[in-house]
Amino acid sequence: MHDAVVVVPGIMGSELVDTATGKVVWGAPHLFRYTARMQLDRFRSLALTDDERAGRTGRIRPGGLLSVHEWFPNLGGIEPYSKLVGDLRANAVHPHAVATFAYDWRLSIRHNGAMLAEFANRHLAAWRAHPEHGRHMVSAGEDRPGQLLFVAHSMGGLLVREVFATPGAADEVAGVLTAGTPFAGSVKAAVVLSTGRNGAPWLPREELRGIGRTMPGLYDLLPGYRCLWDGDETRRLAAADIVAIGGDPDLAADTLSWQQQLAGVQLRDHSLVVGVRQPTPASMHSDSGEAVASEELPRRKDGMPLQHPDGSPMRQVLGGDGTVCTAAAQHGEAREIPVARKHGTLMSGNLVRNMAVSALSRIRGVEELGDILGDGKFGLDAPEAVRLGEAFTIRLAGTSNPAAVNCTVEEVTGSRATVRAELRRDCENADTLSAACALTQPGLYRIEVSGGTEPVSHFVMAAAADA
Repeated sequence: MHDAVVVVPGIMGSELVDTATGKVVWGAPHLFRYTARMQLDRFRSLALTDDERAGRTGRIRPGGLLSVHEWFPNLGGIEPYSKLVGDLRANAVHPHAVATFAYDWRLSIRHNGAMLAEFANRHLAAWRAHPEHGRHMVSAGEDRPGQLLFVAHSMGGLLVREVFATPGAADEVAGVLTAGTPFAGSVKAAVVLSTGRNGAPWLPREELRGIGRTMPGLYDLLPGYRCLWDGDETRRLAAADIVAIGGDPDLAADTLSWQQQLAGVQLRDHSLVVGVRQPTPASMHSDSGEAVASEELPRRKDGMPLQHPDGSPMRQVLGGDGTVCTAAAQHGEAREIPVARKHGTLMSGNLVRNMAVSALSRIRGVEELGDILGDGKFGLDAPEAVRLGEAFTIRLAGTSNPAAVNCTVEEVTGSRATVRAELRRDCENADTLSAACALTQPGLYRIEVSGGTEPVSHFVMAAAADA
């Protein structure tokens, strides 16, 4: 089809550049030179200054979509978008029909959503004026000019929702495909604000907390559903709860107000990819100023919590993509497509990329793809960060047959070091395999298990001690 496509990446998905020096502060090839000092220096450069907090932005500019693998404490790893963009351009009327929107994901979704609205409509006007658009209109006998299609990952879907919340900005939008978008937020954002227990064991937690608490974009990902345990029940976060785990009171209040304003906004012709089967935090409690995540939520019926015959509360584990639980990823009347993959790898898989290409045909065929994708059966679990030489366990739920799967562990940023990890039957858990592993070279490693509809992957960071 001849529509104009805009690809919107997620949090961490845009390269960030220091305007004064030209240095890439996020998205630079690290070539396995990971040390505690290097990690801390680059995270420090991401903290918002007082000027940026006051709206005088420009110190950091987006340089383009992420083209290398990256990792952030407690948010995990993310793969580049190169394959997705390549597929879309190869299947469009002309490569110029597909544009990418990079943005400073540290800033608020309101700020970036306004910029996306302007960018998308400029792109549509440029594409309609392109000679190939006119030629296709004539040769194919099209009865309308091209319209806008959004393909968005993670936070990018919230930027698209912001476009729909702006009067007139979405008038030319024909359809939207989102993947892993936390429409109701993610508990992991709260864990980042409090620095979490396992985010980066080699980095000072208080300094990481100070960096994260400056980023309005992170606050906009906080969960807006009943996620905070209060006795045997859960409730929504209040501003005081966010402050108690290290949040800034002004940014907390701004985010809660913004969440209420956006609650009823719907997206047009919306197909929604939801990650499933992966261990995913769905709730939290506060422990001495730290957000401690849990996979459990109360089981409800008609909005009321259910109880066992002895009066104890029933609980449930929802799963998700490792970052966004299934309930938080759902949105209105969107067509929901389950995919058994991790959050940071959703847009790199063949099946989801095929769905994105189908957006060029006005989202036709997505329902059929959903039937195919629904059989994903594996859930992969491992730490997101480990110390060098520290033994950890990889667990794969969904099979008890080691011969049916293959597990590889490979460094992805330069060294390409590989580590042996042989999955065996887990003596404590039926229908589960596990493998012991230790990483002796620094870097970002992809754990990948193949044997299902499509491989499922997980990233783990190992950093070296400073000399």
